[in-house]
Amino acid sequence: MKRWLVIMITVVGLCLGTGAQTATLTRVKVLKNNCNLRAKALVTSEVVGQVSKNDILAAKMIDKEWVEVVPPTNVDLWVLGDYVKDGAINCSQKVNVRAGAGINFNIVGQLPQGEKVEVRGTHTEWIKIAPSPACSLWISRSLVSEIPLNYVGPAKLEPAKAEPVKPMPTPAPVSVVAIVPPAKPEPEVKPPIPLSKPAEPIAPAVAGVPAPSPAQTGVFTPPPGLDLVSNTEQGRWCEVDGILRAKDFIFRTPSDFRLVTSDGGDKNSVTICFVKGNQAQLEALMYRHLLISGREYWVKRQKYPVLVPERIVLK
Repeated sequence: MKRWLVIMITVVGLCLGTGAQTATLTRVKVLKNNCNLRAKALVTSEVVGQVSKNDILAAKMIDKEWVEVVPPTNVDLWVLGDYVKDGAINCSQKVNVRAGAGINFNIVGQLPQGEKVEVRGTHTEWIKIAPSPACSLWISRSLVSEIPLNYVGPAKLEPAKAEPVKPMPTPAPVSVVAIVPPAKPEPEVKPPIPLSKPAEPIAPAVAGVPAPSPAQTGVFTPPPGLDLVSNTEQGRWCEVDGILRAKDFIFRTPSDFRLVTSDGGDKNSVTICFVKGNQAQLEALMYRHLLISGREYWVKRQKYPVLVPERIVLK
């Protein structure tokens, strides 16, 4: 009987060992640009940040589909402001660290009493902090590869002189200005091939100084695919302040993104408008508090207007 018990314990141990590999202090290299870091090991979990090709991450655990990593310094995490005093955790119990400013965001770690935190900003009753090694984020296993401990990153070579390339008909990228900049700049998001006439040139934006609005009488073309109503106010220039979220309507909508009010928490937020623009760039700005400037269009059978951004400011 004891012999069979020992055999069963051994078999169970081997089965568990093949499912995941503990990788304390193991380093992994990112294989592609604009790879998402998620709060949980699920494709439906919120995106907390992004990493680029050849970035090196410290992995805590590696399994067949996901890698648990230490959050890089360019990521912002959040704790409830009641538990932070004089730059340290002030609570007899461990405090939850979340992926966003609200209890609806996933918990990515916990901090004990007295733990020092780097405060980066505030939003209502929440405090934005620099990531702690005690927290964890997740990246798809297919996007990284393990590297040896003696790995040396690629040498930085002087860029070769590029041959002239015929410019493609791409619109001017939307300028994004951070009022409270993170420790490192957000990863660059490549603009997609345009579906409409390029936007008018925009003067470089400076933090704290509003950019000049384009002329109301300027020539512009509505984005394709919108069934516009007959309205002389189509293409009106406006500025809208709110939180960027994904659409949550059952019925068909003109965009996958919407701007909501920031008052009253997630449950009581009200949709202000839809946002139609660069898909990759908007995904990277999900759950952020933004001031969006652009042109407004009204679409048939829709309660809210569609805003095409030409300038985005991080609040």
